[in-house]
Amino acid sequence: MNIEVRLALVGLVTTALLTALRWTIARARPILRDDTAGTISPDKVSALFTVMIGTFIFLGGCAAFVLEEGEWGPRLLAILGATIAWMMAPSLTSVHDVSWTPLGIQGPCRMFGPTLGTRRTEIAWADIERFGTTITGFWYVESRDGRRVYWSYLYRGQPMLAAALRANCPSLILPRARPQASS
Repeated sequence: MNIEVRLALVGLVTTALLTALRWTIARARPILRDDTAGTISPDKVSALFTVMIGTFIFLGGCAAFVLEEGEWGPRLLAILGATIAWMMAPSLTSVHDVSWTPLGIQGPCRMFGPTLGTRRTEIAWADIERFGTTITGFWYVESRDGRRVYWSYLYRGQPMLAAALRANCPSLILPRARPQASS
């Protein structure tokens, strides 16, 4: 099979997988405790897929390092794969979940590079002062004292959180669709 056919197949498979993932995320529902409370979380399938890809890159880099007798390329590949897997692994747990109740919102409060950190905070609805986006596409609400809760528009059930924000913080201006981060 020639290279053009291989590249076309890789492109088609990648497009199909991303389309299926987008379709799944768009139709996902949050965990609702009642009409005024719920929890949204990162899509576990895409997080698992990313962790597995990072692990395979890491293992490939390690194998190439052993077979190539210590070249720098395989070392860098192993470091890249380990970093990808390590940064996405928390999304497989509940540490990146965002919850809301009649009292306020709780979720991840720090960014770690292009992803979320593991620290969490809670902000009362009355303390929310503004909404924003990061350059990496995460949404956040910020309190008067500077605390933030971050989440992604890709979270399962994100429109339900947006509805809760609109209901509890009517002066907050939220986008209706995926936000464009400001430079």
